[in-house]
Amino acid sequence: MIALGAVSVDAEHFNTLKLEPLAKAFLKGEQRVLLREAADLAPRKSRHEKTSSKSKTPESLATLGSAAQQRFAALKAWRAEVAKSHSLPAYVIFHDATLLAMAEAAPQSLAELSGISGLGAKKLEAYGEEVLRLLRVDAADELQAA
Repeated sequence: MIALGAVSVDAEHFNTLKLEPLAKAFLKGEQRVLLREAADLAPRKSRHEKTSSKSKTPESLATLGSAAQQRFAALKAWRAEVAKSHSLPAYVIFHDATLLAMAEAAPQSLAELSGISGLGAKKLEAYGEEVLRLLRVDAADELQAA
């Protein structure tokens, strides 16, 4: 209606809409207003249809060996405990991609751990020793199983 000139915005009166002389034809029904309906390109999922991130498994997890998958599971469980104790979402501690890189590389020192993407100086200082302890325990379990 604004584009057709039947309605205008009155900036002096709190940006209200003002009927113009052309609006009379629309109000009497002499002129039709055609509205365009926006078409969704892809159907949207409702909140309830969305899959939770807990049910998703990273695609690269399938490419890991069984020992690395066990390390990933242990790291993920540790991350959940830390996140819960700090009342934070788990991804704030470490993203899944960072956990995957740790599980795959199995670093045994802070220097090796610092080379992993997603692990800055703050997180290395805060969680580095705990992660290494966890990975060392996992490595010891691997040796005992062999």
